[in-house]
Amino acid sequence: MIDLRKTLDAVGLHKGVGSSTLAGRLSLPLVILGLATFVYSLYGFEGPLYRDYGIYLYGGQRMADGVPPYVSIFDHKGPLPVMIAGIGAVIAELSNWDDIYAVRLVFFITGCLSVVAVYLLGGSVFRSRVAGLFAALTFLGFYSFARSVASGPDAKTPMVLFEALSLYLASRKSWFWAGFSGSLALLVWQPMGLLAAGVVVLAFTQPRDARYRASFRALAGLTVPLVLTVAYYWYEGALDKLADGLFLFNLLYINRGSLPILKPIGPISQLLNWYGIMLVPIVVGLCVILSLYFLRPLKYRYAPILISLPLFSLWSLTDFQTPDDFYVFLPYAAIGFGALLAAALRRVETPRLIGVVLAAGLLVAAVANTPVIEGTANQKPSLAAQRESARQIQQKFGRDARLISINAPQVFVFLDQKNPNPYLFTTEGIDRIIAARTPGGFEGWLNELEDYDPEAIAFFAEAQRQLPSAGMTATHKRQLRDWLGPRYHVEKIGVFWLYVKNSPAKKS
Repeated sequence: MIDLRKTLDAVGLHKGVGSSTLAGRLSLPLVILGLATFVYSLYGFEGPLYRDYGIYLYGGQRMADGVPPYVSIFDHKGPLPVMIAGIGAVIAELSNWDDIYAVRLVFFITGCLSVVAVYLLGGSVFRSRVAGLFAALTFLGFYSFARSVASGPDAKTPMVLFEALSLYLASRKSWFWAGFSGSLALLVWQPMGLLAAGVVVLAFTQPRDARYRASFRALAGLTVPLVLTVAYYWYEGALDKLADGLFLFNLLYINRGSLPILKPIGPISQLLNWYGIMLVPIVVGLCVILSLYFLRPLKYRYAPILISLPLFSLWSLTDFQTPDDFYVFLPYAAIGFGALLAAALRRVETPRLIGVVLAAGLLVAAVANTPVIEGTANQKPSLAAQRESARQIQQKFGRDARLISINAPQVFVFLDQKNPNPYLFTTEGIDRIIAARTPGGFEGWLNELEDYDPEAIAFFAEAQRQLPSAGMTATHKRQLRDWLGPRYHVEKIGVFWLYVKNSPAKKS
């Protein structure tokens, strides 16, 4: 039986975290980057464009046109995912390439770099390149994260990259860049502000002679991305939109529903459905991290993960909606499991051989999860089917048709068409901020829609999770229903559902 408290502390005896040459330091990270590229590419770039992916792609398209996030499309996450998508959209314009593939390539690169960041984190925290390697290979097997790396864009893909980098840099006392990375993570997903705050707290707890310098650097790193973001929105005349999207909506208007533990499809069932056999490494890895709290003496390099993990755990008790919400815990689970395997190698007579076998086993498990191996590569609906459906919509209503989205931004991504307002989806309490920010309230917004007189309203797609009324107040739900009822009827065109304007004869 392995004694965690002894063996984990002994992992540091696997020397080789550093190397005397640049080539030596880069060789293993480059190998891991190559493996990540190989494994994630097996998932393919042809996955369907789900609603949330459509949010960032639409925002990225508008970002390439010079329209900031929140102004182009309102979302309650940070603005950085849309900005990153905007990079892909600009690349597509400059290269005359398909913007969906260009944006997915940018997010694919961030996903692959996340694996390298997990390797660096595991190697730094446990002073072991072996632990870092096992952590990276374990991370590759996390299906829920991997499936959206190439077929996103998923907002939380770059979040994991910045999270792992911030923890890694904090473990090395690189305070400015730890705060900088934590701030970028915050600009992806606001609860990551807990991580950024933890970095500042750690800096302030340094010995007296280094405390103020460390704290200043951490605060400076934290501040720079936020100041640049505020300056950008000030220049665009959209500070109020930034305040609404980044802070006020989540404080005043969001509807999170019941507590996660009370939901029929709660966190446990989400994990069982989306992580499969990798639940064992996840549970074991997190138990390993928990065991670090009992090590004495407690080494500083464990502090960043031990301070931040409970904060995210407490947050998850109040907000856990989808499998994506578990991404924040994946780096912890991966490095914990990697450290345990590295510690176990010290107890065998042929550690090199067993190490190769374990590494190969983890890689095989990662590859086995891919759609190519499982035979699920043809996801429904396919990207091609969505494109064809959008083409049918355009063919039916014309290239210059007045269309609106209230829950299916994917249609506007495929058509490269602009919605007349930033509310391309209305779930989770967005109806409340519509009522607060529109003259005349929610009814005033409906009057604006009527003035625009759309020929069709995209509201649902196959494999979508929510109807546009999800999370609406009862009053707004009734107002929307009463407005749509006499004016529109439901039609399905390909894989998309739309409210189509009634003909005059049908109205009468």
